[in-house]
Amino acid sequence: MTHQAQPRERKPPTFADYGDNYFVTLYGEAPQQTLIDRGRDWLIRRLVAKYASGGRLLEIGCGFGYLLSSFSRAVPAQWQLHGTDISAHAAAVAQRRLPHAAIVAADIQQGIPFSGQFDALIAVNVLEHLPAPATAADAIAAAIRPGGIVVAHLPTISSQLSGWIYARTYESDPTHVYRPSGEAFNQLFEQAGFRTLEASYCPFWPAALWHWLKPHPAYLAVFERL
Repeated sequence: MTHQAQPRERKPPTFADYGDNYFVTLYGEAPQQTLIDRGRDWLIRRLVAKYASGGRLLEIGCGFGYLLSSFSRAVPAQWQLHGTDISAHAAAVAQRRLPHAAIVAADIQQGIPFSGQFDALIAVNVLEHLPAPATAADAIAAAIRPGGIVVAHLPTISSQLSGWIYARTYESDPTHVYRPSGEAFNQLFEQAGFRTLEASYCPFWPAALWHWLKPHPAYLAVFERL
């Protein structure tokens, strides 16, 4: 049984919603990641390494570039780094942090702003902000080569407990307009031309247990382009 919530009547977020104040609210006056964020990014790097060996990597919604910079530190020559963020402020900060990467402000619902196809794409806490997630999934599919992968993380509502937690945490962000179950999120990408390689709910290990219980909204999935 899925527990997908009904869409809420909220104004679709725009570029104006992601200015300096939005990121100060998330990260504070002196931007830094939490321990939980760093642990999540470590897991994402492991998943990328499991299914891809290098090439062109794109992170959509890259924020201040924390995750992208960790790929640069790990194996500098392995990946050609690209990033987008709907916030011009965040994209500019990320570009200063990663001068060798190509980072631009863009809304992926309007297409991927880079030519050529990518070997791997990361979307961490991005899709829940999009009023047209299917449009974004199609744009992502067009930007990924056959056999390329997408690693996506977002909050979902997949059980009564995860819905209760969501209402007391993620609900406070007015830009969260897409609230799928984990199953519905997989279907979104499968309909865009992907197959699901693996997926799990926080705390992610052991994956089989948490995939059955679905206790927490945080959801992590890996898709392969057909």
